[in-house]
Amino acid sequence: MAPALPALYEHGDHSLVLALVRSHLVNALPLYSTLRTPGYPVHVWATFPAFDAAGQPVLGTEDDGLWLVLADLGNQLRFYCSYASHDKLSTEQRARGEELVAGALRRYLLEHHNGRDRISIGAVPDMWTSCISRNFGECFSASTIHWVPLDKLPPVAINGATAGASVLPGGMVATEGREEDITEILSTSEVPHPPSYLSTRLPYTTVLRQPCAPSSASSAGPPASTPSIILAHCTTHRDGSIGTLHVSPAHRQRSLGSQVLLARLHTMASTPPCHVTDDDDDSRASGYGFCYVHKENEPSRRLMQRVGMSEQEGEVWWCRVKLPLAKQA
Repeated sequence: MAPALPALYEHGDHSLVLALVRSHLVNALPLYSTLRTPGYPVHVWATFPAFDAAGQPVLGTEDDGLWLVLADLGNQLRFYCSYASHDKLSTEQRARGEELVAGALRRYLLEHHNGRDRISIGAVPDMWTSCISRNFGECFSASTIHWVPLDKLPPVAINGATAGASVLPGGMVATEGREEDITEILSTSEVPHPPSYLSTRLPYTTVLRQPCAPSSASSAGPPASTPSIILAHCTTHRDGSIGTLHVSPAHRQRSLGSQVLLARLHTMASTPPCHVTDDDDDSRASGYGFCYVHKENEPSRRLMQRVGMSEQEGEVWWCRVKLPLAKQA
């Protein structure tokens, strides 16, 4: 039987949604970071129409604190269901939660597919994978979330600065990504991101570079002002997660993975999030850095531990959905 389709309400005021979702951290971290990440607008919908004076969702008397918020990133949906914060659910609560998750996602995809032929549902917690699989397709890519509050980062050594770059120990510099870096990032990423997407993320990419020695004393023109040899790189994605982390094979065993990850996290900590004003209590200190790590990737898990990240219990999954959805009886 098809799940009931609950009403969905658009919420243009993201600050109220952020405050609500923040109270459910760290379970709601993928959605929370999606809403905070700068550089890309997202549309937010929820199963409740408004907030009361205390900033809580307005629910019916029968709803028992059950609500759902979802965000549309264009190629992917992220959602959070309030029951995910419960330590234990009764059989009836689990059934109600699954019906709300499946019904809300189905309604949104029926009414807002916007000509897309496919979309992903991302970072689905273990507890909802069975209802996602039954209604939309098999879940895949089990990963764990590693996270750290951005105001609790270990320090990163910086020896100085030059135009558009920070000078690190050993003469390396850290810069933003550049268009000429996209080929390198694509060739080293496990996920086949479109070049156009990576182009939009270059301001949110950190690259460690090695200075180039002058080719000869008689070379015409001024020396290069910035180096071009890439040692390591990583990117903050639209949802706030850090990915595409790679260290050049010729430069491993030098702790460059830790250095590039910490440099990216410190840059995130100094970047104002979206939808936050000066008088908003959702300050930069309430931000988090996190990564998705495949559960069998032990080297990456050790790297996250070295930079002070905690590992969240449980796994998250992804599901690819073909659009438009067929209407069910």
